[in-house]
Amino acid sequence: MKTRRLLVIPARSGSKRIKNKNFKIFKGNPIISYSILTALKSKIFDKIVVSIDDKKYFKYLNRFNVDIFFRSKKLSNDNATIEQVLRDVLFKYDEFGKTFNEIWSLTPCSPLIKKEDLIKGSILIKNNNKKIILPVCEYPAPLEWGFKLKKNKRLIPIKKNAYKIRSQDLSKSYYDTGNFVAIPAYHFKKKYIEFDKHYLGLEIPKNRSIDIDDLEDWKLAEILYK
Repeated sequence: MKTRRLLVIPARSGSKRIKNKNFKIFKGNPIISYSILTALKSKIFDKIVVSIDDKKYFKYLNRFNVDIFFRSKKLSNDNATIEQVLRDVLFKYDEFGKTFNEIWSLTPCSPLIKKEDLIKGSILIKNNNKKIILPVCEYPAPLEWGFKLKKNKRLIPIKKNAYKIRSQDLSKSYYDTGNFVAIPAYHFKKKYIEFDKHYLGLEIPKNRSIDIDDLEDWKLAEILYK
């Protein structure tokens, strides 16, 4: 049976650290366009939908071959989770009689992600159809070498005497890059998804692993994109 994939690009307008971040001009185009075009070029999605809360973006998004859904105020505040947004979109498609095997989310601010990353993710989830795929990147230094910084600037080692341990004697650690997630649809039949029990990691190179949250991220992404 053919796998049917739904991709949701959540693009609310209420970003705090960068105003209208999801539609801010990045290298000549609204940054969301890079995520949309990468998803289209991958040719792995049966439906791509952009979830927005402001109708002023409808005209711009309408130039792409994507569906556009308006989300409620409840799903547009800072407390709304990606899982809630995905469930909302999935429910609307259910009403149309359209079903999917996989539900994906790709952030609007992922201009460095390539179609190959999405394709590799689709292969990984196909071979592990009960797992949730996350793009991950290796931390630049062992977590055991980390510190907590107190208000008085005092450094508290996370692991006592960790400086005595060689890096090659410590396990590598990885973080979620935040760019996308791929979830088998059957997980949404449950009231809550137990994400931590089902993760599989897809390693992404450091130079493509930025999910833009602030202006420093933005500037770095522009340099890397160039």
